[in-house]
Amino acid sequence: MENSRIAGSVQDAGLPRILDRAAAVLRTTEKPAFILSAAGMGIFMLMVMLTFADVFLRYLFGSSIPGTTELTELLMVIVVFSSVAVTQWQKSHVTMDILTSRLKEPSRALLEVVTGFWSVVIVLFCAWTTFRYGMKTSSVTLVLRIPLEPFICFAGFGFCMLAVALLTQLLEVMASAIRQNGTARTLLALAAGILCVAAMWYVATHRVPGMSSIKVGVAGLTLLFILFFLGVPVAFALVATGLIFIAQLKGIPASFGTTGKALYATAGSYSWAPLMFFMLMGYLCFYARFGEDIYNCARKWMGHMRGGLAMGSVVACSLFGAVVGDVLSGSIAMAAIALPEMRKNGYDDELAVGTLACSGTIGCLIPPSTTFIIYGVLAQQSIGDLFIAGIIPGIVCMFCFMLAVWLMVCRKPSLAPRLPRASMTERIVSLKSGLPIMLIFLLVIGGIYGGVFTATEGGGIGACGTLILALLMRRLSLKDFIHTLQDSAKYISMCFTVLCGAIVLSYFMAMTRIPMVLANTIAGMDLPAMLVMAAIVLVFLILGCFLPSMPLLLICVPIFVPIAKVFGWDLIWFGVIIVILDNMASITPPFGISLFVMKEVASVSLGTMYRAAVPFVAALLVCLFIIILFPPLSTLLPALMKG
Repeated sequence: MENSRIAGSVQDAGLPRILDRAAAVLRTTEKPAFILSAAGMGIFMLMVMLTFADVFLRYLFGSSIPGTTELTELLMVIVVFSSVAVTQWQKSHVTMDILTSRLKEPSRALLEVVTGFWSVVIVLFCAWTTFRYGMKTSSVTLVLRIPLEPFICFAGFGFCMLAVALLTQLLEVMASAIRQNGTARTLLALAAGILCVAAMWYVATHRVPGMSSIKVGVAGLTLLFILFFLGVPVAFALVATGLIFIAQLKGIPASFGTTGKALYATAGSYSWAPLMFFMLMGYLCFYARFGEDIYNCARKWMGHMRGGLAMGSVVACSLFGAVVGDVLSGSIAMAAIALPEMRKNGYDDELAVGTLACSGTIGCLIPPSTTFIIYGVLAQQSIGDLFIAGIIPGIVCMFCFMLAVWLMVCRKPSLAPRLPRASMTERIVSLKSGLPIMLIFLLVIGGIYGGVFTATEGGGIGACGTLILALLMRRLSLKDFIHTLQDSAKYISMCFTVLCGAIVLSYFMAMTRIPMVLANTIAGMDLPAMLVMAAIVLVFLILGCFLPSMPLLLICVPIFVPIAKVFGWDLIWFGVIIVILDNMASITPPFGISLFVMKEVASVSLGTMYRAAVPFVAALLVCLFIIILFPPLSTLLPALMKG
């Protein structure tokens, strides 16, 4: 017995070393992955310059560069899949740590063995389906006649690099799990992972008797949420669900064909190009410190009021969000600038961090907005109309947040002491410092609304214009520019892998006919329109407590848009409502992503973040009800532009 115990302990000590050595060998691919990502971002900058040059030549010489659209689509594929492995090396793919964050380290390691194995298998299937699709296609682009096969195969290669990164991390997690739990329990966890994959394959290859497409859809959504809660990266969970249950409905060949095509076509869709361009524009603004100019302007004009720095931060986040177009960039940039200032002047953390974490949501209402881009593509609505529709609701939201700050300070004056009033000269000077970046904003939005260029071209113009402005003002060093490209690569890859997975899932949902059945059922119940709207709001509020904002948007829009059509709602107005609800998901306890980010940035407790968010969630609800009750606030400007 003693000998067997010694043998077991030797095995427990030796196996982790073997796994670590194997992981070290695989980790040699990390550096090539970063080099590939850097090359991909170099190509991305060429794509930006191509878009800028195309618009410039069109209006200066009356002729465009032939095949710009299809070149952009092909280059997008390279940009996305050149960085997908690097994003995993940095562990930046979106996950939900609902369960894992509550487990002790030994138990978490065992669960990560299971989910890590699932992730490797899912990504290998992605690589296989993509290569399979590439080998079977003989398509070429319409204008330049460029074959698609090499680009599709490059997407498959990107998935292979991602699988290597995942396998490396799986081996490292297994070594850690053995040290904490022993070999037997770790191998048992791995066996559980293998059995689950085998069960999923059985479901994919065997029709279940008596299962209607609706029941298959419900089963698929159940599996999706289970994978989410267990910590499988969101993108991989979306792909796995679609892959398995499309096969259940249509067979393995149809599932592989649909998945491979969707993974490539989503990354190479011109409709999604604005998302890339505005992400780059946002990071350029961040590293060029344009947010400092905007905050300085807001502070000079409003800092003397009680709670003025917090109100100024709301205004600054709104203005900066109008340039960068997403939730987190505005919050992070303003936190770095405004939080030290508020703390220095005696502002309570509960007011300061709540203001900064939640005000970033306004940036997804005021154009350009990445959330509006996603909704516009999914709902097949004009992105330009959605952009202009968000202006008044964004201003309403800004005033609701300022009102929340004012009420908090009136109720408890110690939260924010008064500051000295800035002179008129200082205020005028601050306006001058914030003017250049606002001119870029006016150029982009004015050009889109004026029909000078499309939303995609506007994103390229904005990114290129911001880069030129940063260089002219000597705001962007080479080091900052490299950081800009690295962060853009990571965020673009993360977003597009989630988008790819969501499109695969949307094909599955369409096959189940759940959205249409749900819409027709609700229409047949003859319910009041506002009662249905209240139900949609309630569903979003509940799911937003548990799902990140992007997966929430990608899952819910295909379900709720058919319902909106049944009731004849204006889909631009409905889009504004959806964006407000989606924004709320990023600040709603317990799993709002902005709250977790601000917790790390500000080094405060999660309890503080939860308490700080409540007044702003209430303010966002007030804004939502105003927009629902007064649709012209969203539809007036688009109608005037068309008139």
